[in-house]
Formats: sequence, C-alpha cells, structure tokens
Amino acid sequence: MNKINKIKSWVIFSAGGTGGHIFPALAVAERLRELHPDLGILFIGNKNRMEANIVPEHNFPIILLDMHGLNRKNLLKNINLPFKLIKSWMELNKIFKRFKPKVAIGFGGYVTYPVLKYAQWRGVPTIVQEQNSTPGLANIKLSKKASAICVAYPTIKNYIKTPNVHLIGNLVRNEILVPMAKEQAANFWNLDINKKTILALGGSLGAKAINDFICNILLDLIKNDIQLIWQTGDKYSIDSCINHDKINNSIIAKPFINEMREAYTMADVVVARAGAGTLAELAALAKPSIIIPSPNVVNNHQYLNAQALADNDAIILLEENLLDSKGKEMIMDLINNDSLQKQLSENISKFHNSNAMDNIIELIEKYLKN
Repeated sequence: MNKINKIKSWVIFSAGGTGGHIFPALAVAERLRELHPDLGILFIGNKNRMEANIVPEHNFPIILLDMHGLNRKNLLKNINLPFKLIKSWMELNKIFKRFKPKVAIGFGGYVTYPVLKYAQWRGVPTIVQEQNSTPGLANIKLSKKASAICVAYPTIKNYIKTPNVHLIGNLVRNEILVPMAKEQAANFWNLDINKKTILALGGSLGAKAINDFICNILLDLIKNDIQLIWQTGDKYSIDSCINHDKINNSIIAKPFINEMREAYTMADVVVARAGAGTLAELAALAKPSIIIPSPNVVNNHQYLNAQALADNDAIILLEENLLDSKGKEMIMDLINNDSLQKQLSENISKFHNSNAMDNIIELIEKYLKN
C-alpha cells in the first residue's frame, strides 16, 4: 500500500471476461512497465471472471467491480443492472479521486464501458481498443468522446466516423512471441516430435460445439497417429470421452492452457474460434488453421473476423453447423497436406502488424506527458 501511495502517475487499464480482452491488455501493460518503471498501472476488472486471477499473476494491482452485460435474450435478468451501474459509478468515483489517472484504456469486456464512460465524464483521456472487424455498441458509444480508437481492421471506419481512429493492428501477448525449438515443446508435452499435432482451442472459456466434435473424432486421430493438445474450458465436461480405454498419452486435454508458447510451437495445425485475439496470435506465429466462428456473439463479429482472412486464403473457414458433416474431412485433409499448410501459413502471416505494440505505446505516452 505504501508503494502505491508513492506513485505519482497512474494509467488505468480495463479489460475483462475472456482471454481475448485480458491478454492484449496485459501485453501492453507489461511493455509500458518496462519503458516506465515508475508509472503506476491499475487494472479494473469484473468480479468472478478470469481477470481476478490472471492479472495478479502478472504482478499488477486490480480492483474488481460487480458488473454484467445487457442480457438481450432474457430481459428479466437485467433488473438489477441499473443498481450495479450506480454502485460501480460510486466505486469508480473513489478510484479516480484516489489515483488521478493520466489516461484510461479499454480493451473490452462488460466492465470497460462504465470505466471509460466515467473517465470521459471526468475529462480523463480515453483510448478504446477495438479488436474486431465490426465494433460493438459499447465501443461505438465510447468512440464519440474517446481521445483515440485503436483498430485492427480498416472496415471499422465504416462504423466509427471520427478522425481519432488509428489503424494499428491487433496486439499479441509477449510470451508467445519468444522463439522456442519444437524439440523443447515436444519434451514439455511429452509428445513425439515426428508425429503430426493438432491444437484445439475453444477460446479461453471453452466451446461446447468444438468439444463435442473433438470427442467424436478422438479415436480417428489416434488411429491416424495424430497427437492432440486440447483446451476444453472448465464449463464443459469431457470425462466421458477421454476416459475411453483407447485414449492414450498422445491426447492432452486441459481446461485452460497457460503454456501457450509451448502449445503453439508444437502445433502443426490449429482448430479454433475466431476471436480477434486468437486470430492475431495465429497471424503472428503463421499457424495454418481451421477457424470455426462462434454463432453466439453480438453482430456476428467472429464470422466477419474470419471471413476477412478466408477471403485472402489465410485460413480455412468452417461454420459451426457444418462441423459434423465436414469437420473431420477438413482436418484430415489439412493435417496431411504440407503444401496447403505452407500456403495458409504464408498468407496469414501477412495479417500480422509487428508495429502494433509500438503504435499503441506511442499513443499512451502522448497522454503521459500532459
């Protein structure tokens, strides 16, 4: 506490809910800490969500609010939302009075809107990070008074018509960019470096449709000597399929994979959702992939994210309703086709902007000087 009281300049980061929001925020915060060791960096997140554990693990202080998003399917569940907003507003008043931030940066998640809205009300500069090809309603509203809107897709300018839009590219967490030998990754997972390996990701929270599909093809993978690293999420039980007597140690299933550098290094092919963070990592690492957009997201933004890459032959796009009929064939075709893997790898790498981090740091530093 004494150390916090001695810090003169603060930046507020707001991110929550999923890894796609949290990890880019942490990547920027870590770079900022390297460049400005005397700067205070405070995270504001959501109670009972991933950030409550992940942010402290990276040695950043975090204050947690009790927030949830607007439930469009069941309006009755929104009854307590106004009261939570009022309570959060009062808590934000205390936070901003105490820390007096130079700038507030939002990376997405339910908590970001009230944090940045409050910052704008107090006249604190705000930076909005929009990772998707189409912006959500919250970011459209925030953009009207935002000091800067950082985007990865030029299509955003069709929705947000202000001069403060900066096309910087998507941010990638630092640790996965550190080179690693495949032999080292194989030793880490205790897998065979000479066998093909698939990495299956349903997002940081998991995906039932992908889990069910992987369960259905597990024995086919084993029969074809294909190894699997599988992030299942902790919401969906897969015990019934991995406890099969034919499942061997070539199948590694974990609710959440912290060791993503080792996972990506080992993977020949990635099967994943179309979250902006995941696509940015695949581009940075030039990984051939089959992308299955979630149909359960606002504005169908995952499909639009994926379509932008598929139109440039950078990924194989597979809609969720075609998983059972075409999924196994697509995976087997790709894992056994080195030339197609090479083509996808080369094409997706063109979507990585290696200057994205420098660009957003430069924007933040502009407000630190004021």
